[in-house]
Amino acid sequence: MIKVLVVDDEKSAQNRLLQFLGEEKDFEVAGTAATGVDALRMVKDLAVDMVFLDIDMPGMNGLEVAGCLSKWKEPPLVVFATAFDTYAVKAFETHALDYILKPFDGNRLKEACERVREQLRLKKSAKESLAALDRDLVARGTVKKVIGRKRNSKEKTLIDPEEVYYFHALNTEVTAYLADRELIINMTLEELEEVLDPTRFFRSHRAFIVNVSKIEKVAPLFNENFEILLKGSLKAKLPLSRRRAGELKKLLSNW
Repeated sequence: MIKVLVVDDEKSAQNRLLQFLGEEKDFEVAGTAATGVDALRMVKDLAVDMVFLDIDMPGMNGLEVAGCLSKWKEPPLVVFATAFDTYAVKAFETHALDYILKPFDGNRLKEACERVREQLRLKKSAKESLAALDRDLVARGTVKKVIGRKRNSKEKTLIDPEEVYYFHALNTEVTAYLADRELIINMTLEELEEVLDPTRFFRSHRAFIVNVSKIEKVAPLFNENFEILLKGSLKAKLPLSRRRAGELKKLLSNW
């Protein structure tokens, strides 16, 4: 039997897929998930052979889940499910095992299941194709994600950039500061600038990138530079160079 995990935050879409899969005698649905975090946990716990993975989910989306799976030694096969609004079509055609469009069509689902059977018969690993897809989507700007780890730990954590107050580079190390923890990022500030939304994150100083939504106020200093004060429990103070102040002012309409 081919063990399957169905991942979709819409119950009606889940039910539709379950109905179709019930007609595939060699497919066994091991479980369902409605979030990316639950999907990763269940893939590991249930040791499934393949995942029907919705793309557009709140929090960690399907593309980010696939990116995490690409780092696993033996990831499951993935068939993406999407409403598809030109969503990285070239990347899918090049790297994805298959994708099915919403509303689901029974004949198209049968084709996807047959492709899964063929991959499993040939014992083809999903790791290389998932890794290639992840690299391609990041390069296209489709996936904006940051991977971090605790200091002295190799365990990686997917970070929602919106939860980060600021990034700080010290020597060769970049740290993401969240409300409740600090995580080491394996990227330079220049690389982060390429990935992060420029309307949400601002390079205030050569060593700092700040989340604009976390700024409480900007205060002038005696040397004609400025200081950024952040909201919340961090109460951090970040430098803002005089040269960059005008650019930040454009982003902060209330300054």
